[in-house]
Amino acid sequence: MSYPELSAGADFLSGELPPELADFLKDKDYACVTQATDRGTTLVIKMPSADIQSVRGPVPILLRQELYDHPAAPVIRLVFTFYDQPESPLALETFINVGDEQQRANAAALTTQEELPMLFYNEALQPRLSKVMAYGTQEEMAEILRSADHLLGSIPPEYYDFDMAKAAVIKATGL
Repeated sequence: MSYPELSAGADFLSGELPPELADFLKDKDYACVTQATDRGTTLVIKMPSADIQSVRGPVPILLRQELYDHPAAPVIRLVFTFYDQPESPLALETFINVGDEQQRANAAALTTQEELPMLFYNEALQPRLSKVMAYGTQEEMAEILRSADHLLGSIPPEYYDFDMAKAAVIKATGL
């Protein structure tokens, strides 16, 4: 299932979430999605208040960008590991469907961004923290997108099923 998208250029960096995104996030304890904003692609993260408190301040963050070649659809997976507690870091993942125009555009924006804004919302979907991480993997994302586009082109439309492919990646990787 895809998550609701905002119109390009949406500006909610300092306020409430748009209703369609809030509705998508409301029943999830943890969520991480990419969104187009006036600052480029931004991560919208929902997590419990205690975890938000734990990632405040200077916390090392590891980003892994991965492409999975599933027969039903290519799946781009972004994994963010927050080393707030080195023995037990907090990890979140988000997935990009290159067959969805808006999600692909969000990923394409990353090929030119030098920073990745992150907006943290608590259980009540109240904004609680914003961070900006340096994003220096533009070329890696560009290569992932080129490969994903190539894979996408080899899948007949009637066999394309991103949700199935994403479920298989989640099962295989287990966060």
